[in-house]
Amino acid sequence: MRTLLSLLAVTTLATAAEPTVDPRLLATARTLFKDLTSETLPNGLKVVMLPIPGAKTVTTMVAYKVGAGDESKQMTGLSHYLEHLLFKGTDKLVPGDIDRATQKNGGHNNAYTNEDMTVYHFDFAADRWMIALDIEADRMRNCRIDDKHEFQQEKGAVISELKGGEDRPWDLEYKAILPRLFGKADPYSHPVIGEEQHVRAATAEIITRYYDQWYHPNNATLVIVGGFDPVTAMAKVKELFSSIPKAELPERVPTPKPNPRAKQVRHEFASKFDVPRAMIGFNGVAVGDPDDYVFDVLSQVLSGGRTSRLYRTLVEKEQLCAEVDASNSAGRYPGWFGVSMEMLAGKDRVKAEQLLFAELQALAGKPISDAELKRVRQNMVASYIFGRESGHSLCDQIARSATYKDLDYLTTYLDKALAVTPADIQRVAKKYLDEQAAVVVWSIPPEAKPAGKRGSSTVAPQRHGKADASTSGGGFDLAKTQRVVLKNGMKVLMLENHRLPIVVAMASVADGRLREPLEKAGVAALVGMTLEEGTAKHTGPEIAAIIEDVGGSLKLSANGGSVKVLTPDTDLGLGLLFECLAQPSFPADRLEAMREQLLGEIAANESEPRKRASEAFMKQVYGDHPYGRPSQGNAAVVEKLTAEDCKTFHQALFVPNNTTLVLVGDFDAATMVAKLEAMTADWKSGDLPKLAVVAPAIGEKTVEKIISDKTAAQTHVYIGHLGIRRNDPDYYQLEVMDNVLGVGPGFTDRLSSTLRDRQGLAYTVRASIAGSAGEQPGAFTGYIGTFPEKYTWVRDGFMKEINRLRDEPPTAAEVDAAKQYLLGSMPFRLETTGDAAAELLAIEKYGLGLDAFDKYRTAIAAVTPADVQAMAKKHLDPAKMIVVAVGPIGEDGQPLKTKDGGKKGDGR
Repeated sequence: MRTLLSLLAVTTLATAAEPTVDPRLLATARTLFKDLTSETLPNGLKVVMLPIPGAKTVTTMVAYKVGAGDESKQMTGLSHYLEHLLFKGTDKLVPGDIDRATQKNGGHNNAYTNEDMTVYHFDFAADRWMIALDIEADRMRNCRIDDKHEFQQEKGAVISELKGGEDRPWDLEYKAILPRLFGKADPYSHPVIGEEQHVRAATAEIITRYYDQWYHPNNATLVIVGGFDPVTAMAKVKELFSSIPKAELPERVPTPKPNPRAKQVRHEFASKFDVPRAMIGFNGVAVGDPDDYVFDVLSQVLSGGRTSRLYRTLVEKEQLCAEVDASNSAGRYPGWFGVSMEMLAGKDRVKAEQLLFAELQALAGKPISDAELKRVRQNMVASYIFGRESGHSLCDQIARSATYKDLDYLTTYLDKALAVTPADIQRVAKKYLDEQAAVVVWSIPPEAKPAGKRGSSTVAPQRHGKADASTSGGGFDLAKTQRVVLKNGMKVLMLENHRLPIVVAMASVADGRLREPLEKAGVAALVGMTLEEGTAKHTGPEIAAIIEDVGGSLKLSANGGSVKVLTPDTDLGLGLLFECLAQPSFPADRLEAMREQLLGEIAANESEPRKRASEAFMKQVYGDHPYGRPSQGNAAVVEKLTAEDCKTFHQALFVPNNTTLVLVGDFDAATMVAKLEAMTADWKSGDLPKLAVVAPAIGEKTVEKIISDKTAAQTHVYIGHLGIRRNDPDYYQLEVMDNVLGVGPGFTDRLSSTLRDRQGLAYTVRASIAGSAGEQPGAFTGYIGTFPEKYTWVRDGFMKEINRLRDEPPTAAEVDAAKQYLLGSMPFRLETTGDAAAELLAIEKYGLGLDAFDKYRTAIAAVTPADVQAMAKKHLDPAKMIVVAVGPIGEDGQPLKTKDGGKKGDGR
């Protein structure tokens, strides 16, 4: 299902009901889809194009109008399983060819499935994108689903993905609420990934039959967005796709008849995680229904930022919840409106549920204020303009709109959403959000108290496939960056870009984690969480209201902070950022609230198997070095931290001469320096405490640590040892080695192609040494989530691939493909203002110079297969590897026995 703040056709907004939105923003919004075109070929394929002048990248998407909602209840998960198989090849393409072609052209590929559609996408630099059309045309009707194309191996990856989800919060709650909310026969009553028994039972013949039913041009939309010539593109589309015949499609599942719920439905189950979580659902409407727009606005009123009603009540005022969220999941069929709560440990969940329903009743009982609605409208428009930076995001919006409804829905959405009135919100809340019509699902840890008689973050649509990427092409020229040092010692880098009315500022405060005393472990995290909770000038709620009233975003942490605003609000955003960094007051009530949240995060990490494995691995790698302890700190220490501890830490580190500020976007650098001097005039430099960190050392022998967790669905394995610093001269050669071994795009790297694709032992597998390199040594880190009975296989498989790379050089083709990917994908590193700001921060931090990209190109191009082998011999030592595994396995690495005498994982 979807959340679509997408949009144009705002010509009538000037007459929309008050309160109005800033007309400057609407003027920008009016131009966003002006070049959108659509044409339907004789075979039924809908082709939609949006050229973006000057864009450096192109995104293509093929959206098929088939998803989990089209599946039989006796064989669920077919849409998602088929999504995986479309990467396995055709008569022309063998397994791995699609990923290899993407890699060689420096691109990204991916796919996702939801209840109503399956979408395949490619992102390439604008000079090499048409290969995506060749692949999509070939696999539209020529996909091969058989043993040769790794049908059975991919089943292992799909089941691993399913199991991996169950080791994360909200997965089981989502699966529990659907059949209770919709009824077993409804299209939306089962999870997108399917029931495990159905996935295991799926045969090549069953999935081939499903493919033949739905994968035809008259059930697809092709969308192209970015820097391309539409005439040339359309000619290529017609050349490749016109000969594919249309087909008679199966009848769709009829729209279910409304079946109002007269009595609340409740369900509770035992959770293996740390705190109670509630997911509360109400039956909703389909995409494009008049109430669909109202639900979208209503979700923002309830949980759109710190000023929203549920956040104010449940998180800030009553301090019962760590997170609360609301979302509208409309679909092709009537969907649902969901609210979720993650409790703080030991808090009264009965009270939290009562307060949640009270807020819903308040919406039904009284119209919201004009000021509240104005804030929501401003945020919707600002979010849309911010999203305009990403061509990939635009392409997805277009594909979803064309598949769910039509392009008119896309181009009139914002108009209709901004026309929603307080009376509309009151009516919809009264009609749909009745407490007695709710489905309430609680997951309860064993020690939590029962909820009594009364009655996620919200789970978003499941998106399956390989790692996603967002793209567009911002045209940032780093060489034009201006660097100055203010009188107070703060370093400032400025890069103007006037393509869109957006300004991003990132402030980096150095070495917080390294300077945190061991006896105060957690003070850095607590300080970071409390920076925006109150200052000498404003309370936390006032800070939230100021930034959210203009649709901006403000984020603070132990490492500094960032702000993103529209151009007219640049001064406001910068002023708030500096205020929070320099003048936090650490108010007692908010400090206690943040302490509770931090303790909740620590407890969560201790209950989630993958996070337990990660923290145990880092402890083995780094020992007593600060990186060897969790960044959130130690619970026993956090419980005792005082406001004075926080102030002392803050005053020592949060000084301008320990801060780097990067500004990117639509501003005038000539006047900005004087403005920054004035804004930070009272922020004085300070003497930094001595940095006394003992450098970590690589271990002397192999260490294997197994942590048995009978509640885990998978075994989570980390393998590696100490790595390198960013200034290591071998860094660039190691980047190429990483891509050959463990982080190639798609499944092109050796570990992914072997352990995942060929052997079906995992959904996720990766390994890298360059990715974590910093001012301190990073770590060579490999990860795989696998079946309990396959632990020793994957452990030994990792070692085998490492040894193979050390013993013999990779092929010239492997190295060439890795280099082409690294060089060809460089445009994606400067997509948005945020991307450019992050790159400039790294350039300053590591002293890379503003010609860093030129140096990178030269160094990567020079790497040879012999270099890669030499890097593996020098930097990867199998005799000193650390192996940490957390899962339902014993000290011998074998699955734990179940109550009936079997073993966890049996039956695969």
